[in-house]
Amino acid sequence: MDFAYILTSTSGRIPRSQWWAGLVVLVVIAVVLGVIISWLLGGVFTVGGRIALLILNIVLLYPSYAISAKRFQDRGKPGKLALIGVGLAFLQSLLTTIGVMGNPFNQNALDWIFGVLLLIVGIWYLIELGFLRGTVGSNEYGPDPLEGR
Repeated sequence: MDFAYILTSTSGRIPRSQWWAGLVVLVVIAVVLGVIISWLLGGVFTVGGRIALLILNIVLLYPSYAISAKRFQDRGKPGKLALIGVGLAFLQSLLTTIGVMGNPFNQNALDWIFGVLLLIVGIWYLIELGFLRGTVGSNEYGPDPLEGR
């Protein structure tokens, strides 16, 4: 499995298995570094922690977009649909950094709105990208990644 291609390229198509593998890699990286940032800098409870978490989210934006864009393309849909989830997650992180959002122990209405929106988009992504098969045969984004398997 070519993780460099999976996490850095937006061209072509990838099957569900590679999307899941890329997702697991990104989640592990985010959790490990998030725990380290929270332990060292106080996470969302300090300005330094919020800035460090924003930087982490910025670093993970493109790989998140790349894996989801290729899966949307495998389904015969434009990869730009991946910007919905990535954009919402970045906006939430940015608003948390500047102090508009609450914290895990003192949430406000904006936290709940983003929580519901991200839940809806997450369920859509889970079904669309994680469970449904891609277009059988070639489509406008390239050959079927499962062809010949």
